[in-house]
Amino acid sequence: MALKASDFLAGKSAERHEVETPAGVLVVYVKPMTWIQQQEAISKFVDFVIEGEDMKPRIDFGGYWQYVLRNCITDTEPKIEKKDLVNLSPEVGASLVEVLPGIDSLIATMTGGEPRPLE
Repeated sequence: MALKASDFLAGKSAERHEVETPAGVLVVYVKPMTWIQQQEAISKFVDFVIEGEDMKPRIDFGGYWQYVLRNCITDTEPKIEKKDLVNLSPEVGASLVEVLPGIDSLIATMTGGEPRPLE
């Protein structure tokens, strides 16, 4: 079987998910991240701050999830505008996390390992 250029590219089509939330069922269409988007997402999540002679990581979960909401969700039912996705209630956001690219799986993908829970 001959390889095609598309075999090397991230999928462009979004996968449909029905998410049970406390407010009811939310249908979301989630597309996979490209390799570059994975790099960008990590840069939104962790940054290094230099304090004197020490370099300490600064973790920003909000930055990561904002990036994922904007770049991975292509549509919702009922329709939620992209600008409004950052205003989801905590309960709905917690339900939605189940179908979005998680930080642990992203880090595992980048390091070639299995996903591990963050400590």
